[in-house]
Amino acid sequence: VDGYNRVIGLEDVYAIGDQCIMPNVDKAYPGGHPQLAQVAIQQGKLLAKNLIREQKGKKLKTFQYKNLGSMATIGRNKAVAEFSLFKTQGFIAWVLWLVVHLRSILGIRNRIVVLLNWLWNYVNYNQSLRLIFRAGRDKTEEEIQQAVQQKDSN
Repeated sequence: VDGYNRVIGLEDVYAIGDQCIMPNVDKAYPGGHPQLAQVAIQQGKLLAKNLIREQKGKKLKTFQYKNLGSMATIGRNKAVAEFSLFKTQGFIAWVLWLVVHLRSILGIRNRIVVLLNWLWNYVNYNQSLRLIFRAGRDKTEEEIQQAVQQKDSN
């Protein structure tokens, strides 16, 4: 896409977020922006404003990504958080992650439901939804070597 999220080569077609690559528009991201929700949110807000500007005959604004930081949970009571002013990890980053994600949920009722769900899962240690089961058994080293030799002989 170009700097206004217009799909190059198509008329009146726009793309934001993971659906687009915006190379050489933002000097800090010459190969395109990171595939994060924050990029899509910022692109969507600017695109909406640009569509209104276009209807009014005003000049469009080019997208410039403002990195608000990155966060990730990496386990129970563990997370990492990196912002422009500071970096943190462990329990503090985990609490920050919870607060940021609760704030992004629309509606008080939805926030309360999510918070209660998180509290329940935290207290009862129910991990069943996070387990991945694989049918069958793993192949032994010997079986793997036999398969490789058979493949090489073909």
